[in-house]
Amino acid sequence: MRSRPVRLRLGAALVGLVLLALAVPQALAQPNARPAVTPKAGYVVPPENSAGLYPVSGEPIFKARCAACHEPAVGRAPSRQLLAGRSPEEVYDALTLGAMRPMAEGMSPAEIYGVVRFITGKSPVPQSAQGPDPNLCKVNGPLQPNGPQWNGWGRDLENSRYQPKPGFTAAEIPRLKVKWAFAYPGTKNTEPLVFGDRLFVASLGGKVYSLDAKTGCVHWRFDYRGGGRASMTVGRLASAPSGYALYLGDDRMFVHAFDAGSGKDLWSVRIGDHRVGRITGSPALFGGVLYVPLSASEESQGNVGAYGCCTFIGTVVAVDARAGKIVWTRSILEATPHPTRKNAAGTQMYGPAGGAIWSAPTIDTRRGQLYVSTGDSYTEIDHPTSDAVVAMELKTGKIRWVNQVLKDDNFMSGTINGPLGQRGPDYDFGSSPELVNLPGGRSLLITGNKSAIVYAMDPDTGKTVWQSAKLGSGGASGGVEWGSATDGKILYAPLADRPDRGRPGLAALRVTDGKTLWQVDAPTGVTCNVPSGRCLPGYSQAGTAIPGAVFAGALDGHLRAYAAADGKLIWDYDTTMPVDTVNGLKAAPGGTLDMGGATVAGGMMFIHSGYGGSAGANNLLLAFSVDGR
Repeated sequence: MRSRPVRLRLGAALVGLVLLALAVPQALAQPNARPAVTPKAGYVVPPENSAGLYPVSGEPIFKARCAACHEPAVGRAPSRQLLAGRSPEEVYDALTLGAMRPMAEGMSPAEIYGVVRFITGKSPVPQSAQGPDPNLCKVNGPLQPNGPQWNGWGRDLENSRYQPKPGFTAAEIPRLKVKWAFAYPGTKNTEPLVFGDRLFVASLGGKVYSLDAKTGCVHWRFDYRGGGRASMTVGRLASAPSGYALYLGDDRMFVHAFDAGSGKDLWSVRIGDHRVGRITGSPALFGGVLYVPLSASEESQGNVGAYGCCTFIGTVVAVDARAGKIVWTRSILEATPHPTRKNAAGTQMYGPAGGAIWSAPTIDTRRGQLYVSTGDSYTEIDHPTSDAVVAMELKTGKIRWVNQVLKDDNFMSGTINGPLGQRGPDYDFGSSPELVNLPGGRSLLITGNKSAIVYAMDPDTGKTVWQSAKLGSGGASGGVEWGSATDGKILYAPLADRPDRGRPGLAALRVTDGKTLWQVDAPTGVTCNVPSGRCLPGYSQAGTAIPGAVFAGALDGHLRAYAAADGKLIWDYDTTMPVDTVNGLKAAPGGTLDMGGATVAGGMMFIHSGYGGSAGANNLLLAFSVDGR
């Protein structure tokens, strides 16, 4: 059942969150757990679907407790294969509230999460009382479509991540202070979206919020059993009560449309059915059509012996933004996965697979094209569109050209399902291509990948025009991860390298030829307050540029601003420092900065501090303004 927007007073939700949070220390005490998250006093650890929050393998638990009835199926019990087709929430509820509760007796929350992840490939969003917010806005006025905006992943269709009208100058950046902070369940949350005086955010904890950009009060909230970390977008929709719709792609491969003014649920459509499929890249909206990239977490199934890997191939789905109808679906690969070999556990394997699209598509209105960048291959079977930039026709999805920058980058975490032959270096693309229009009508499509190399391509032919020097070591957790920013003359590339074997920092490249204009190293040895202990200095988070400056967020929680001209450090703020939030939490801390970067509009800058997985579960939404005004 779909939930409704919430407009109530503070109730049982916080109690439910506290009860679940009390179980977290037990979960994190497992022998194979990552460093424990230590929440500050008064802060509730978000009970969301984070592998880092509940890092327990469910396969041995399933085999010990469940396989006797489900593998093979006995009597009326469903087989494990049938269970795999159910939602993680359904399996979670059966183990905690339903018929399977006696079988789960004595299991910790971590073990239950592990079993659900093993069966369905995804973590559940726990069912908790959805109480009211304590800081509802007193006035819910009309939307301001002509006001300041940062709409979608990159602010514009070209995904430049450049704000030409920030509302403050580069000289004023050292005076930026926190104006307000907000915290809610979830990490790996969506990058904040600014639309006039509204701020829209959503979370893997199953919540969508409309906040007042100046004060952080809540205009509306929508709760649902699912989660999203793909950045949202707002567009005109005549049938919406406010005249505008807010679009969200979630980690169950659903696309949702809400009335941007009230949070009313307008429509939802499932655009993919892969077992571990999800939407990570932001949908791009143009001409009444949402172009939605699909990805999957198959790469993380490498140690699940019973999982028949791999069958996912990167795909783009075009959806009519008015009614939620699918216009076209296009896989980046003509071939379909076929049986190949059996893994070490005797499970049938498949290929080719991979080429997930983790980033937002880029729209080229002049050429009638969209561009996507793709991830690595999961198997040893040839995959000619992995680690590539792909151009598609907007109207039909027809592939016009492919530029694969690295062949045979076959990567799978773990060893049971690992690819045969040579394992690749994991140099996939996680950042959107940026379309840069140069004087004289010439254009370049520029993007970097985890090799720590930036590539410029001809948008007409796909041919490589230039590639940068190797700016760092790159690798599985290095290079350019979530995205660069460009003002049309310089491209600013954040580097996520580890300091012991690379060069974490920020590089500025001339867009016309890729020449390195300057490169600065991220500070090391600074005090790190990330609760999980993940204190790496690399800039994995997407960069954000304004006239005269560029912002870069580090894994150690520091948000920094550098001068665009020479890379001089002009501002450094530790986002992990505890603050009191406008929704009632005392001394709530932030965490790691990753994925979605800072968004800037109307004299304000917004950023999420805290990212799930190995980075810990802390979560703050911070709003900055000059002198905190």
